[in-house]
Amino acid sequence: MSKKDLLLKAFRENVNEWVCGYCNSGSNQPAATFREIKKLGYIFEEPSPSRWGKEMYCKICDAKRTHYKLLSDRPVFEEKPRLYISANQRDRILKLLNWKDAFTGASISSTPEIDHKIPWTRLDKDIDPTLLNDEEIIQHFQLLTREHNLLKDRACGFCKTHSIRPPFLEIEYWYKGDNNYMKECEGCGWHDGNEWRKSINIFLNNKK
Repeated sequence: MSKKDLLLKAFRENVNEWVCGYCNSGSNQPAATFREIKKLGYIFEEPSPSRWGKEMYCKICDAKRTHYKLLSDRPVFEEKPRLYISANQRDRILKLLNWKDAFTGASISSTPEIDHKIPWTRLDKDIDPTLLNDEEIIQHFQLLTREHNLLKDRACGFCKTHSIRPPFLEIEYWYKGDNNYMKECEGCGWHDGNEWRKSINIFLNNKK
């Protein structure tokens, strides 16, 4: 069994109980394994907004570890097959997006992560970049650092659960709509960091 399957099995056998991510996954990075499971549509308790892990003592580990509590053994949506992005397609996307982080506009010195602007949990099916022209690639994808991708994952997870769009980087500005999710991601900075920054600059210039 994969680490993801091991941890999911432990969660499903202990619904509504706190489960240690470390000793039940066999992974040195249980948070990454947990995220794989959460993307399948499983709902977990949030000890604090958009935070699903809770530090607790584990008798098996004999240490404080991050625990998670699964609330239902059934996902809220069907698992979708995730398409593999080939090396050639990855190079194409990186060049089109200039190796720049969408949230800051700065060049990414570490390994860029290719992010679906519409989060995985909102898509009916994965987007195949081989079927897209250059303009469509820019429309559907953005580049993020690992840290920024994690921030987006938490924000979009909160939106998926509560239908409330969290303010981008704690700035309460949406260039289309407001904080209420109305079946569309456009207008939210988490969805498109570049467009959000362009829009807020226009807004500020018009205020001068």
